[in-house]
Amino acid sequence: MYGKRIGVVDMKLNGSQKIYLGDRVIEEIVFATTKNKISIIFDCLSIFEKHSWIPGDSIDVDNCVVDFLNVRNYEIFPKGMMPNDYIIDVEISDSKLKLKTLGELYNLKNLGYETVEGYILIEYEDYFIHI
Repeated sequence: MYGKRIGVVDMKLNGSQKIYLGDRVIEEIVFATTKNKISIIFDCLSIFEKHSWIPGDSIDVDNCVVDFLNVRNYEIFPKGMMPNDYIIDVEISDSKLKLKTLGELYNLKNLGYETVEGYILIEYEDYFIHI
């Protein structure tokens, strides 16, 4: 899916645009280590310009890829969590992204996976949204 997108347009948010990721899912996290790049693929990302997100009043991009370039630091917490469920909260600034999300963590006591809340933190120099 990621490498086979046709007609991809790279964009950055302008000063009035915002993103909505609530109740959306992280499908993949791709580490391009030799390029210092982390790509996150969301099942859907909505771009809007009003004060708050209104369903149907936004640009909805299915299977949206966001590339974070020149990554300086990243963290997935708790250690070992596989972030693969709903996004709970997003904190974003010019060079830092923190996604609070649900994910699966292997529990050695129960010998099985359990759903936990955690986060992904990425400190980066630049980003692009592929629509």
